[in-house]
Amino acid sequence: MTSGEYNASRKEAPVRIYSPRQVACGTIGGPVGLMYFLMANFDALGQPSRKNRVLNLGILFILALIIILPLLPENLPSAPFTVAYIITAHQVAERYQMNKQQIKASEDYEFHSNWRVLGFGLLCLVGSVIAIMGPLMLLVMAGIWVPA
Repeated sequence: MTSGEYNASRKEAPVRIYSPRQVACGTIGGPVGLMYFLMANFDALGQPSRKNRVLNLGILFILALIIILPLLPENLPSAPFTVAYIITAHQVAERYQMNKQQIKASEDYEFHSNWRVLGFGLLCLVGSVIAIMGPLMLLVMAGIWVPA
């Protein structure tokens, strides 16, 4: 048997994808986590236009946060913002990607590990802090914004 025959008969490994709950849990990484997990799924599903849309909307969202955060009162709780993008992430994944039952039933897809979700979520948290706090720190250092 030649290697060409072997490769032709070999079944491809399933594509790994995040479930809607994993996407929602990945938002522990803030807005960057929201973007990463949705984009990874759209990439795995072969939907580059939706992946690019998430990237563009995510960048706009981060820019809006950078503009709005200095204007908000310091004692404003952050929990409503967190809940909003957890729900957004879950709903987008559920509606435009695959739900848990579809992934389970598919021979072409399988779940990423929850440890991967935690690890990438924490890495994305670092990315979110840098993406949001970096520009705000530059405003403080330039004397443009003085936090109360």
